[in-house]
Amino acid sequence: MKPLKQYFSKLGAVTATGLAFMSLGQMPLWAQQTNFGVNLSGGKEPVELNADNLEMRDKDGVAIFTGNVSVVQGDRILRTSKLIVHYAKAPDDANKDKSATASDTSDQGKGDAATKTAAAGAGGLGSTGVEKMEASGKVYIKTATQVATGDEGIFDGKSKLMVLTGKRVILADGDNVATGCKLTAHMDTGKAFLESCKSAGQNGRVSIIMNRNEQNGK
Repeated sequence: MKPLKQYFSKLGAVTATGLAFMSLGQMPLWAQQTNFGVNLSGGKEPVELNADNLEMRDKDGVAIFTGNVSVVQGDRILRTSKLIVHYAKAPDDANKDKSATASDTSDQGKGDAATKTAAAGAGGLGSTGVEKMEASGKVYIKTATQVATGDEGIFDGKSKLMVLTGKRVILADGDNVATGCKLTAHMDTGKAFLESCKSAGQNGRVSIIMNRNEQNGK
């Protein structure tokens, strides 16, 4: 087993790349100045990863964070119960150790898996990066005044799609709130679509609450 510090260092850069895929762009349902999004691509700010457990499957190009998972860069935050990161391996990683596992049952005692990493850029492993990320067990995304929540989230770097689903997907920007069951964001165009909840053969509706701007007196 290789030192965990080495794996954490590599994973930090990889995860920074993956979270750069989270830009939701502008919601067509809202005024044009309204923007939901998380973008952790800025290389100047460090990326901090925390979880109770971390399992590295380097041979498969998979890293699994479980238990109170949080990823923070500046004012951007991702929180979930479980985060699976699929990353493309660099050619020189082919013969490295197959896997490494870190958990709160280690000799260091219970607590965070110490997955705190400063990513100096979004380079991933060598010239590679994150291919896909899967978040489950309640997903919370926040940036500045914007918040998106759901039960599961998939961030696909190849198709440039982010899908957030759940019994109730909530998008909030300040006092403005939209509710549905599925949010699909096209990360290359910046367009996002919120779908209503469907049950018992009936089509639901998307709920939107937009508070008036007191400065406009309307």
